[in-house]
Amino acid sequence: MTACAVDRDMVVGDRYRLIEVIGAGGMGRVWLADDEVLGRRVAVKEITAPPADLPDGRTVAEARAAAMLDHPNVVRVFDVLWWSGRSWIVMEYAGPRSLHTAIEQDGPLSHRDAARAGLQMLAALRAAHAAGVMHRDVKPHNVLLADDGRVVLTDFGLATTDGPDVEVQEVMGSPYYLAPERLGPGRSGPAGDLWSLGATLYAATEGRPPFARKTLTASLVAIATEEPDPPRRPGPLTPVILDLLAKDPAARPDAADLERQLRRILIGAVGVARPAGCRVPAPRANLGGWRGRASVPPTSRNRVDH
Repeated sequence: MTACAVDRDMVVGDRYRLIEVIGAGGMGRVWLADDEVLGRRVAVKEITAPPADLPDGRTVAEARAAAMLDHPNVVRVFDVLWWSGRSWIVMEYAGPRSLHTAIEQDGPLSHRDAARAGLQMLAALRAAHAAGVMHRDVKPHNVLLADDGRVVLTDFGLATTDGPDVEVQEVMGSPYYLAPERLGPGRSGPAGDLWSLGATLYAATEGRPPFARKTLTASLVAIATEEPDPPRRPGPLTPVILDLLAKDPAARPDAADLERQLRRILIGAVGVARPAGCRVPAPRANLGGWRGRASVPPTSRNRVDH
């Protein structure tokens, strides 16, 4: 089938009726859709970026990377198909809000809410890393706040399976959340995803990325050579975030240590660190109804030794 214009109310693959665009990025856009066979709402990702005219390749790799992970904090993939001259991935519809949307609409999270979300993101990454999958694009846009209380990691479009890593010759993913080691050739392993998790938690508590500059080049230089911007809303999560943002991957906490630290914050065992002369605003819970009701994974669950 040759490529044609895609609009709302169109039925993809004789099954998925498109309702409205609920997200867009460099690789394509995501539609809210009705699965007319099973009678449920789904999210359908339309791949529009090159090589959008190929029925396999990166689209199938993304679908397989997510589908091989049976985990409550990883978006479920239902189908992948070739229709109207492009590739489509059909996923669970977790709800309308991403972490990015929540921050934009409601402001930064409290440190405890961020720690709660961080534990669930970490659980998703540990499951992925145990399966040999590196996400490589962890950022607030790719973190969904599900209606049932789960925090769901989505968009495995840049995911790679374990093995010889490709040399990074171009900036892939959001530059604000790109680990320093990914700016040059070489391997980018689990520690790179944890750096991006740290940058995501920084944005969650501060309302801005840790290395945002006026130009892309300046931001990349800052990631490679500078310290994160001093936090304006320091709290118990601040030292954890700064450790995750270490330039040297070996200096970052591993997943097991990070889980222990996040759990301590969640139960209130860590006091607020307040630099001299710094006023800390009162903590707020700004997740618009999301309170992480889905249980934070127990310490023994999905345990991975790195």
